[in-house]
Amino acid sequence: MAWDIASKPNRLFRRSRWQLTAWYTGVMAVVLGLSGLGVYEAIAHAHRVTADRELKSVAETVHNAVEETLTTNGQLETVSQTLLPNLCVAGEDCLVPFEASQGHPGHREGTLYRGSYYIRVLEPDGTLMATAGFYPEDLPVINTESSWQTLRDSEGIQYRQITLPLYSLKADDQMPLGSLLVGRSFSDFAAYLSTIRWIIALSLPMTMGLIAAASWWLAGLAMKPVQVSYRKIQQFTADAAHELRTPLTAVQATAESVMRLPHISDADARDMLQVTTRQNQRLTTLVSDLLLLSRLDTQSPAQKSPCCLQDILSDIEEELAALAIANDIHLIMKQPTQPPITVVGNEENLYRLLLNVINNGLQHTPAGGKVSVQLQQINRQAIITVVDTGIGIEPADQSHIFDRFYRVNKDRSRHSGGAGLGLAIAKAIAQTHGGDIQVQSQADKGSTFTISLPITA
Repeated sequence: MAWDIASKPNRLFRRSRWQLTAWYTGVMAVVLGLSGLGVYEAIAHAHRVTADRELKSVAETVHNAVEETLTTNGQLETVSQTLLPNLCVAGEDCLVPFEASQGHPGHREGTLYRGSYYIRVLEPDGTLMATAGFYPEDLPVINTESSWQTLRDSEGIQYRQITLPLYSLKADDQMPLGSLLVGRSFSDFAAYLSTIRWIIALSLPMTMGLIAAASWWLAGLAMKPVQVSYRKIQQFTADAAHELRTPLTAVQATAESVMRLPHISDADARDMLQVTTRQNQRLTTLVSDLLLLSRLDTQSPAQKSPCCLQDILSDIEEELAALAIANDIHLIMKQPTQPPITVVGNEENLYRLLLNVINNGLQHTPAGGKVSVQLQQINRQAIITVVDTGIGIEPADQSHIFDRFYRVNKDRSRHSGGAGLGLAIAKAIAQTHGGDIQVQSQADKGSTFTISLPITA
């Protein structure tokens, strides 16, 4: 059946594929966006914590050194030049009013300068006593009760600052003599976060493009079984309608011919009733097969019980013996008498499974041929092999013979009244019982159907 690329079902599937792609991409965009935001916040938090820990460590080191030299009258004595090489004290001959101290080049490798730290020593009234390290311009001097502050200069550069109280270790009363302010610039931190933001901002569209392409491909994979099922349903509906139309047309034609006759004999009436009965039986069988397939498709639970396959095959042999003799076909049944091979399942369905396969072999085997049925147990599987010497099946047809309404020889099937559902029903029953059915065949040489069913312990 040709599939028009511009057909309405195809447009429907394409639209559904686009919708699935949009949903996949949208959901992934939200997930990645939230993940990117979480990663960014985690990186920023980790750097803030690390920077604060380092700042506190530096501040405590400088605080101990300054407290050791701070006199009770609020004067700084000699401070280690290794720790503070560019200390500038108010009133001394240095770069006042506390301009950016250059320090000695040999000390630039220290943590204090490498991290852009600045140090301010304040008197209790907030007057600037001394400064050291990196001196930021336009940064306000803030001495509050809070130990941690976040400041910004006139250019918007962020600084992180910690305040520690100073006490004279040479006095007994431990009176506060000032405060130590230690801070550092977060410009490098801001530049790093800006780089992270750019990486996230640029990688997100590229990632979303890849996700959109992958979503389109995955949506195609997801829609493929739906398309296949839809085509099968469409084909099944067309075939079922065709099969139902044939007997209905025959019944209608028979009824119309009767209505046109002014008089009808008993013999003609009987013939027409026989035609109507035959077509009605064909309809009944077709509807019954369709209902059985529907139940098998929905996997509706059927009553299951231990079923002896020897008993089922013996009943089938009795039922088909007359048909085999009438068609001059030798029906051979090979099965062990002991031990019984038992399968848990629905006995009526299992009977239908084996009957359909064996009857199929009888219908497609010419006079003088034979159909051999063998039952055996291999490991934990019951294997039923049906071998016929019939017309065989072409390789191109072997992959379709279990499809519904598929007939290899349509003229022969219609003559026998078959609708092409026998093997489809057999396949469905085998699968609902946890088994399978396979076929091997050569044209004009016969076919071999192998049914496997799990047996009970």
